[in-house]
Amino acid sequence: MSDGNTYVISGLKEQRSRVAGRIVDLHREADKLQADLVHIDGVLRLYDVEPAEIPTKGRMPVRSAYFGRNEISRRCRDMLRERGAIRADDVTVQAMRDKGLDPENRKLRADLTRRILVTLHDMVKAGQIEKVGHGRGVRWQATATPLEYDADSSR
Repeated sequence: MSDGNTYVISGLKEQRSRVAGRIVDLHREADKLQADLVHIDGVLRLYDVEPAEIPTKGRMPVRSAYFGRNEISRRCRDMLRERGAIRADDVTVQAMRDKGLDPENRKLRADLTRRILVTLHDMVKAGQIEKVGHGRGVRWQATATPLEYDADSSR
C-alpha cells in the first residue's frame, strides 16, 4: 500500500466505525421498542383486545400482489391526465375492473384504496399533484406543471 492512500484509508476506517456504531445503536433501539410492544400487547389482552387485529401505522410493508412496480403511480397519472381531477376510489374501481376483480369486494377494495391513497400522498409531497377538499369527497388534481412519468417512483 502506498503512503499516498493513508488519508483515504484513515477516513474510510472512521466512516466504517461510525456506520457500524449507528447500526448497533439502532439494534438496541429496536430491541427496546420490541420489549415495549410486548408489554403493551400484554395490557391490551387484559382488556380482551387482540393486538394482532390492530393495524400497524405507517407505510404498507408488503407490496400488493395485484400491482406491479410503479403501477399505482402510473395509473394515478394516467387518470389525472384523462380526467383532470380524480378520487382514490375512482382509481381503485378502474384498476379492479381492469384486472377482472369484483369492485363489490369491500375488503380488497379498502386495501387497494389505502395503497392508492399512500401513493397520492407521496405525489403531493413530491409537488406533482394537490389535494382538493377533505374527507370522503377529497379529490386530487395535477399541479401547474405537467405530470411526467417517473421511472424511479416506488409505486
